[in-house]
Formats: sequence, structure tokens, C-alpha cells
Amino acid sequence: MSSSLSATGDTEMWTIEVAADAVSMHSVLTCGTNDYDLYGRLGAEPTTSTYDWRGYTSGGEDVTYDNPGQGTWYIMVRSYSGSGSYELTVTITYDTGGGSGSNVLESGVPVTSSLSGTGDTEMWTIEVGANAISMHSVLTCGTNDYDLYGRLGAEPTTSTYDWRGYTTGGEDVTYDNPGEGTWYIMVRSYSGSGSYELTVTITYDTGGGGGGDGVVTKWAVIVGISDYEAISDLSYCDEDATDWYNYMTNVMGYDNIRVLGDTHSSNYPAYYDLATEYNVKAALNWMVSGADADDQIAFITSGHGSGDGSGSSYLCMWDSNSGENGEDGNLYDTELASIIGNAVASQIFIFIDHCYSGGLIPEIAALSNSANIYMTTTCTDNGYGYDDSTHQNGAWTYQFLEYGLINHFGSNPNTLMEDCFDYALAAYPYSGGDTPQEFDGNTSVGFKL
Repeated sequence: MSSSLSATGDTEMWTIEVAADAVSMHSVLTCGTNDYDLYGRLGAEPTTSTYDWRGYTSGGEDVTYDNPGQGTWYIMVRSYSGSGSYELTVTITYDTGGGSGSNVLESGVPVTSSLSGTGDTEMWTIEVGANAISMHSVLTCGTNDYDLYGRLGAEPTTSTYDWRGYTTGGEDVTYDNPGEGTWYIMVRSYSGSGSYELTVTITYDTGGGGGGDGVVTKWAVIVGISDYEAISDLSYCDEDATDWYNYMTNVMGYDNIRVLGDTHSSNYPAYYDLATEYNVKAALNWMVSGADADDQIAFITSGHGSGDGSGSSYLCMWDSNSGENGEDGNLYDTELASIIGNAVASQIFIFIDHCYSGGLIPEIAALSNSANIYMTTTCTDNGYGYDDSTHQNGAWTYQFLEYGLINHFGSNPNTLMEDCFDYALAAYPYSGGDTPQEFDGNTSVGFKL
């Protein structure tokens, strides 16, 4: 592709479609004696401060980005200095094994293959049913040092995965309650080359997906969106997600957590994915389908919200008013209820720090499993939530989590959510439509995280 830029600071945008089994994106920019930079971003136009990768050496650029992900990639050419013609070549390399073709695993059936050198990878897939209680993956590789990575619904990378095995030599990894769907298993050479054998065994609950396995596993989906793709930004939602993650893991012992946020992934302690509507729904379905009747689940979210002010409310995900993957970017009360309604978990905790969020309560309260649910929102169906610059949190997140659970109740795991709500509400500085709301599906039993 050839084109030109007219002056320093001038930019030009290109797009390229990338399929799911892409393993690398190689971008080469030549620009003569000028100094031009490259920026790439999946699903939206990059800027000089928001991108998935960039090349900004002197002169032209030569950038390789591994496992780029499926979708529309936007490539921006920008003049750092100079003007004139350039040539851009973007080459996508795909997994020749074809994860949906010959590289399909069957539970308990070993497969053999090989890697050609250090850093080489190979991708496999396996279908997992709704009542799976464990995924046991065994990799043998002789004297080589190979690692394993697993991810539900998308190809893992060395930094984005649901589980990994990275001990010396081969690997032996058991992952409990993996969740229903297509699992991608990546074998990677940390050092060495040659053959390997991989066996992935899925164990199912013989009593059916609705029963318990006798083990209490705690699951959570945590969302915090400070910077949005198309609507105004907020300030402290990433801090909300970070504080909740630390509390749920370090104090409450939650085992399986996915944190979704904005494009500033380094602001989050365990960033899983971008908080698009599509990705958040996928994470919620992962949690709901994976948790059995012994388990506890939590959905905690902070960001913008809106609605009609009369009970129809929605949560603004990162792509609100722009939409990704066929969604409009807004998670409606009815959509959330349809997912939560499928949960068989013994306890369901929902904490929502979004404007208009009280409008989500009626749909949740009407569910057949509502007796297992405790829910609190930052306001009514026509009220607002607020950034708290003093404490660098959403105001209700600070009041409930920091002021209540941590500071007053001393992070005691036996604290009842109903007691924390009463204590936090008494000190909350907003009222009227901005008054926090509570739904307790079983008032005869106190709810603990």
C-alpha cells in the first residue's frame, strides 16, 4: 500500500481484517528520509496515547505483534517529522494447524506434534460442556522446556490466559470448573525443539450441571471503566475494580476472577479483557455456566449508566454508543437478568456503581433464583453515582467497600452485607434519587461474601 503524508503531525488510517487463528501481525513502513511512526489497535482507531502496539523508531518501522486477535485492526501512519510518500505492508501469519481443523483435542486422547525452536507455538482446541468440573492437561516433551496456556473462547498469549503451566520441562495442570465453550490450548517452547505429547482430560459432574461437587468455589466478574471509546470519561472506576479485586482475592478467597476494563490494561491488577458489552456478557456466561450449586458468584461493576428514569436502565460498557461484535455497547437490565437467571450458585452478589442502576433491581428480584441474590446499587432508577476525588473511588464503592467492609468491619469475612449497607448508607453524602438501593432475596438469612 502506497500513499503520502503532507506535513509533520499528519496521519492516515488503514484497516485490515484479522481472523481468529492469526499468530502474528508483521507491519513494515518505509518512508525514505522522513521519520514516520506506526500505531495499531483492534476494534477502534488508535491515537498516539491509545494503541495495542506501536513503532516509533527513527525513520521507518518494522513491528511484529504476536497473537493479534480476531476483528478489524486499525493501522495509523503518522509523520513525526517530514512529508512525502511512504509504503506500508502488513502481513498476517496464521496457525497452519488450524485450531478448528486437525488440531482438535478429544478428552483423554493423547496427541503428538513438535515445535521447531525456542518461542515456537502450536494451538489446539477442545469443546467443554456445561457441567465440567475439571480440566487436566499433561504435556511431556523429553528434555525440552515447553509451557502450556489455556483460555476459554479465545486464543491465549503469554500474558492473557485463564490458566498456565510454566514449570521446568513438561507440564501437569488441573484447572477446576473450566466453564462451557471452546477452550484454546497453546503449547509453547520456552527452550528447545522437538516432539511433544499432549493429553487434556475433562471430568464432568455425573449428577448433572445443576448439582454441586462438594467443593465451594468462588467466582467473580469485576468491571471498571474509566475511559470510554465514544462517550465521556470517568476518573476512578479502574481504582474501584482494583480495590474490589484485592478484597475479593486477599480477604474473601475468591478463586476464579476475570477483571475487564478500559484500554489502559496496566491500571488493573489482573486484566483479562476489554470491557465491551460482548466481552462482559461472555465473562458473565463463563461464571454462571461454570459455577455449580455449591459455589458463590459475584458481579461487581463501576462506570457510566443510563435509562429512561422509570425503571428501564442499562450499564454503559466501554463501547457504549459505538458497539463492537454486533452489540450496541449497553448492558440492559433485561440482558443482565437473563444471564443471572441461569445461575445455580448458592450465593449471588451483585454490586453496581453506575448511574440509573436502581432500575436493574426489579428484573433481578423477579428471577426464580432471587432468593440466592444480594444486590446493591449506587442510586435509584433515575439517580446518579459520583466520582469521589478525595478517596479516588466511586462514591458508593468507597462508602461500601473502604468505609464499611474494610475500615469499620475490619475486613471480617463474617460481615453481613445487610449490616454493611446500613452502616455505609448512614454516612453516604447523597440522597433523593441518588440514594443507594438494596435488594435482599432472603431476609431471614444474612448474606456473607
